[in-house]
Amino acid sequence: MTLIKYTIFIILPLYFGSISFAVRAEHNVEHVRILLPPTTMVQSAGYYMALHKGFFKQQGLDVDLRLSRSRQSITQAVDDGDAEYGVSNADVLIEKGNGRALVAVAVLFQHSPAALLVLKNKGIDKLADLNDKRVLLLPELQDIEVISLLRKYHIQSINISSPSVTRDITTLVNNQFDALSINLTSGPYNVVRQGVDPIIFMPKEYGIDFYSEEANANPERVAAVRAAVLQGWEYALTHTEETLDVLLGLSQLPSLSSRNKMKYQLITMRDFILPDFVPLGYINQQHLRDMQQQLIDFDLIAKGSDFSQFIYIPPRAKIDWQVWGVWLKVIVATLLFNGLWLCYLLMINQRLKREVLERKRAEQHVRYAAMHDNLTGLANRALLMDTLEHILPLAKTGKISPVLLFMDLDRFKQVNDRYGHAAGDELLIAVALRISRLLGAPGELLIRLGGDEFVILLPNADLQYAALLSDKIERTLLQSFALTVCNVSIGISIGYSVYHSNMSADELLTRADNEMYAIKNEHHQKRKKIVC
Repeated sequence: MTLIKYTIFIILPLYFGSISFAVRAEHNVEHVRILLPPTTMVQSAGYYMALHKGFFKQQGLDVDLRLSRSRQSITQAVDDGDAEYGVSNADVLIEKGNGRALVAVAVLFQHSPAALLVLKNKGIDKLADLNDKRVLLLPELQDIEVISLLRKYHIQSINISSPSVTRDITTLVNNQFDALSINLTSGPYNVVRQGVDPIIFMPKEYGIDFYSEEANANPERVAAVRAAVLQGWEYALTHTEETLDVLLGLSQLPSLSSRNKMKYQLITMRDFILPDFVPLGYINQQHLRDMQQQLIDFDLIAKGSDFSQFIYIPPRAKIDWQVWGVWLKVIVATLLFNGLWLCYLLMINQRLKREVLERKRAEQHVRYAAMHDNLTGLANRALLMDTLEHILPLAKTGKISPVLLFMDLDRFKQVNDRYGHAAGDELLIAVALRISRLLGAPGELLIRLGGDEFVILLPNADLQYAALLSDKIERTLLQSFALTVCNVSIGISIGYSVYHSNMSADELLTRADNEMYAIKNEHHQKRKKIVC
């Protein structure tokens, strides 16, 4: 009996290629078993909702969702025939590169939420500071994206990946480790609740951003599973409260804190799935080729690995000739053969044009989302670093003199703590709007780094102009903000950094950051209460 193996590309948190959905199935199998990874229930929400809402049954599938004890057992279980489908880690990409017959069917997460967390005031301000430091990783190559980041920048860290080590922020607080790999859909929630002030290095901001996958053996069954899974994820992302009710109903220890944490994860996942910009299941072939090349560059697969026929092509719908037969006879009787052929070519041409246009729009949306802040619409750190890479060569020749203004809001935490995150978000949007109105010179760029930190890039300026602009910003932000809950009054601390010979982008940013904190310490001595 012939066995065929496929894989649906689905990216889930914290993993280099994120998640693969591998399958081994026999023809005429009515009962389908899907083996889920040992992650949080929210990371498999789409599968549970597809089962709960009957989407699998609508596709003629009888599905049994099973939870695996470890990621390594999933591939073995599928190979042994214990399950028709298995959701596994990015090692599926490596296995494909090593000759496994796998096919990518669909992509869920357009960006990986893998990240590396360190604590502030621990002497680690930039990625290079991790050299010779202790980094706590997940076992079994679950942190391939983070490992690739360290390899790319030649950072010789001491990587600990023992499953017996407790993965908790306290390991950093107690100086057992210097850095910890986290999942951005859940990690920041735990960090904020413990009152820790972190620094987060995101591999995708340094050019490391991989997906993962899913699959089936019968082409029609593959299409049915794919359709049901994507429908389940679409429902989970648009019906948050109902999805939480279902997940908590399956949980052994439901509680208000569990619901809040699950809600945070489900909402955060949208930032990496991008359902408003990219159709669920869309595979960016160029991104896939980049991933394959990076796997080769990092010596995770051999050069020349065969990735042909890796992308699944859904079967076309069959034509019911009994229904269309009458119409075909009428057409054949009234039109010449050449006319029919011409019409067919025109239809195909128009469809291809629409597909190309839709894909271009989707890729443009993805590129825009990757370079801009979701809340304020401003440029983000990735766009700042990309811009600096382009202008610093000009600065080295003396043609321009870049200046960075590093800004941090005063008393923002008080607003957040007293009136909630909604008020804090409203304040950040208002601050971004006021500062933007003060900019106008060619090339000036306002960036939100995260939290209440902003940066202004002046591509060609001097300290006198920077001081005048800073004074305008300070005076503008001293005016009260009319929020929905009340009027508040805050301030801002601004540090300067002027480009000097052979400075790197990180050095330029770090110097402005250090000066800002020195000024902020002075402001703390004169701190005022919020005016409401």
